[in-house]
Amino acid sequence: MKKIFLPLLLVLVLVSLNAVESKITSVTVYSDRAQITRSATTYLTKGEHKILFDELPQSIEQNSIQANGKGNAILRDVTFKTEQFAQITDETKKALNDELLELQDKKNTLSDKKKQALDEKGVVKSILIKLTSTTEKTENVELDPEKWIKMVEFYRSKHESLDKEIRETDKFVRDINAEIDKIKREIREAGQQAYKYKNMVEVLVDVQKEGNLKLDLSYIVYGPSWRPVYDLRVDSQEKTMNLTYKSNIFQTTGEDWINVDLKLSTAKPNISAQPPELYPHYISIYYPQPARVQSKMSKGKPSYSNQMAFDIEEMSAGASLDELEDIAHSASTVESGATSVVFDIDGSNTIKSDNEPHLVTITIQEFAAGFRYSTIPKHSQYAYLKAKVKNESDYPFLPGDTNIFLDNNFVANSYLKAVAPTEEFWTFLGVDESIKIEYKFVKKFDETGGLFVEKNKKIFEYLIKITNNKKTQEEIVVWDQLPISQNEKIKVKLIDPTYKEDTEILKINEHKYIEWFFEPKPGEEILIPFKYSVEYPIGAQIDGL
Repeated sequence: MKKIFLPLLLVLVLVSLNAVESKITSVTVYSDRAQITRSATTYLTKGEHKILFDELPQSIEQNSIQANGKGNAILRDVTFKTEQFAQITDETKKALNDELLELQDKKNTLSDKKKQALDEKGVVKSILIKLTSTTEKTENVELDPEKWIKMVEFYRSKHESLDKEIRETDKFVRDINAEIDKIKREIREAGQQAYKYKNMVEVLVDVQKEGNLKLDLSYIVYGPSWRPVYDLRVDSQEKTMNLTYKSNIFQTTGEDWINVDLKLSTAKPNISAQPPELYPHYISIYYPQPARVQSKMSKGKPSYSNQMAFDIEEMSAGASLDELEDIAHSASTVESGATSVVFDIDGSNTIKSDNEPHLVTITIQEFAAGFRYSTIPKHSQYAYLKAKVKNESDYPFLPGDTNIFLDNNFVANSYLKAVAPTEEFWTFLGVDESIKIEYKFVKKFDETGGLFVEKNKKIFEYLIKITNNKKTQEEIVVWDQLPISQNEKIKVKLIDPTYKEDTEILKINEHKYIEWFFEPKPGEEILIPFKYSVEYPIGAQIDGL
């Protein structure tokens, strides 16, 4: 028997299990998950060894686990395991029960105190009743007003103090009840979750030469996310915009990322890499079926829904590893791929697992800015300043909230749409009252052509006035609109301004939005007449006019 089990024992001894201390060295955060890389260095003798990475997060994606490293060894196998272990010890349960008993004792003491106060109130009240009641023996007793006043004062003050004591006791009891509920809940959880699972990964390596081995374990965890946010600082004198591109990072993976190499990716792994397929779209005439009095179970063949098969790429089982080399941290850069961009954040970063926003800076860029005013006097008689900027950086700007500063003064919160490199974008900077806007309704009148005319015509006339009170010549775009007829019997005609086709000064789009462009000089006033007519059949009632 000894000869049979000896070879097996030798094999078990030769494959040693080494639990290593690892630390998170790099993290790439996506919109709804993150790729974590853990690193561990250990000294191993020649032969096969199992390296154990313990206490991995609960939200780990098993199929994403990969291992590689540096050293004189061959990677043989990577195995994911879960192990059940006690979460709450007996000592912890005992401590919770002791705390519960202590709270219940305090509650009983307070209940006794309240009962004593109520009893005392009863005694005081009975004394008062006894003194104020009349009997045959006390009918002729002379009442001393001074004694009665003192008695009333005593009764009032005593009742006030006892009522206060009862209210305070009730408050303490409520607080203790809340603590008791909390302890009872923890005791229930201790019983229901006496055990939990922990995740582990075993890496089997065949060491070719004794020495140090560096292993990197990477995996995906769900939950972490990042959201862009911008500070836009505009200098109206220098005509520049300083853009600070930042990100708020959130994570609750259960492990803190301490001094890690941090990257942010614009990739969306939650969206399928390939578009959905089209299937034939059939239509037919619907014929209602007659109602059945009694139905029987059909015994036809069962139907099967289409199933989609997913091919999972298997992990490479073996790879030769080079000698150990030093790792150098690179400066903040942007790496553009075929479908996404990765921002490599400069330096080391710490992101706690607390679901709080952790702000990091992606980049700071400065661009030349052109300024223009925009106004829609029909809705708001203000001129809104906006800046036009061309993204001349290598960084794509994702949609995000913005904090806007004009000449070092905070002016507004806004929202930046997606902007690709080399793309131009506009940013509104708020109201500038140095440009005065006036919108006047001049008149509305009916125009008829005679006795046999079958149509009504209404004419609307407005006047827009722009005054440049600034010391510089400015650009301004003015917007208004014509009504759009949804009936061929209703005719809308622009009378003033005269329009034939789009020019640099006057444009009209498919929604009948009218756009004027002006460059008023300092102190200049611009008058914009706006007049149109609406013609419709007599007796018709027009909606929206």
